[in-house]
Amino acid sequence: MTAQQNQPFDFDLLKTLCELPGIGGREDAVRAFVRERMSTLCDETSVDRLGNVVGIKRGSGGQTVMLAAHMDEIGFLVKHIDDKGFLRLQPVGGFDPRVLPAQRVIVHGFKGDALRGVMATQSKPIHLLAGAELSAPKLDEVFVDIGLSGDEVKEKVEIGDMVVMDRTVERVGNNVIGKAFDDRLCVFAMLEALKALGDRQPNATIVAVATVQEEVGLRGARTSAFNVDPDIGVALDVTLAMDIPGGSEQDTVSKLGEGAAIKIMDSSHISNHKLVQHFRQLARENDIPHQMEVLPRGGTDAGAMVINRGGAPVITLSFPTRYIHTVNEMCAVSDIQAGINLLA
Repeated sequence: MTAQQNQPFDFDLLKTLCELPGIGGREDAVRAFVRERMSTLCDETSVDRLGNVVGIKRGSGGQTVMLAAHMDEIGFLVKHIDDKGFLRLQPVGGFDPRVLPAQRVIVHGFKGDALRGVMATQSKPIHLLAGAELSAPKLDEVFVDIGLSGDEVKEKVEIGDMVVMDRTVERVGNNVIGKAFDDRLCVFAMLEALKALGDRQPNATIVAVATVQEEVGLRGARTSAFNVDPDIGVALDVTLAMDIPGGSEQDTVSKLGEGAAIKIMDSSHISNHKLVQHFRQLARENDIPHQMEVLPRGGTDAGAMVINRGGAPVITLSFPTRYIHTVNEMCAVSDIQAGINLLA
C-alpha cells in the first residue's frame, strides 16, 4: 500500500467545504477557504480575474498538468419580492423542481444576514387536493417564506441575493450525504491529493484550479485553461450512480462502493484514450478500486479544457454519486478515497 493510501479520511474538511454557500458567480466564501488551504499545499497560489483559485506545484519536467474541480453549487437568486414578503427565484444551475417543495433554504441578504426559510409551492394543501390536481410542481410555482412581513423582508433582502439549500453533511452507514458534493467533494479530493504528494516534487508541473461557474457553462475552466495552456487536463467531478431501485443494469453508469470512475466519455468530451489506459493501469498497479464510466448526458470542466487554444488531451476522474442535483447527494467514503489515491 502506497503512502497516500494510508492518509486518513478528513471528514471535517469535506463537511466544511460542502456546507459553505456559493452558487455560480457568488463563490466568495468557498474561494477564501480554498485559497487559504491551497496556499499550504502549493508553491504559488493566486486568484484570477474571473475568481478561479489557481495553485501551482512546480515539477522537474517540462509538461503542465491542469486539474480542475468547480467550487460553485446549484442554487438560486432572488428575482422578485412580493408585498407579503414571499420570494420568487431565478435558478443558477439545474435543480429538479420535484425535489424542492418543503425544503429549507438560507437566504443570504445584502446586509450580511443569513435568513432561514422554507420552499413551498402555490398550490392547495394535500388535504384539499383531488387526485386529478396532483402534479409535479414547476419552478415558477416555487416561492420562499422567511417568516417576516413584506416590509421586514425588504429591509434585509433585495433582488439578486443568493439562496442556497440548508443541509449539513452527515455520515450514513459507509457513505456520506449532503448538499454541494457536486462539486465541492472534488475540490476536497484535489486538496487531499495535493496533500498526499507532500514535499515530493512531481515530474510535471501541476496547476490545480478550483473553478467558478461550471454549472452555468464551464466558464471558469474555459478562462483558466486559456491562461494555463496545459499539456494535459484532468477534470474532477461527480457522476451518476444509478444503482438504485427502478434502474436497469445497462443504464447504471456507476455504482457506489466499486471505486473511482474513469470516464470514457460524456456529452462534453471524449477522454483521451491513452489517458484512459494510463489511469486504468495506475489503478491496477496500485490496487486502487476503479470502474469505467460512460455518461450519456452531462459534462465536466474537461469539456472546456479539451478545446482550449489548440486543444489538449483530457480525462475526467469521477466520483460515483446517488441523487445528484438534490440536497442529499450520497457518496461512498471508499470511492472518495480511491479517487484521491488514484489522482495522487
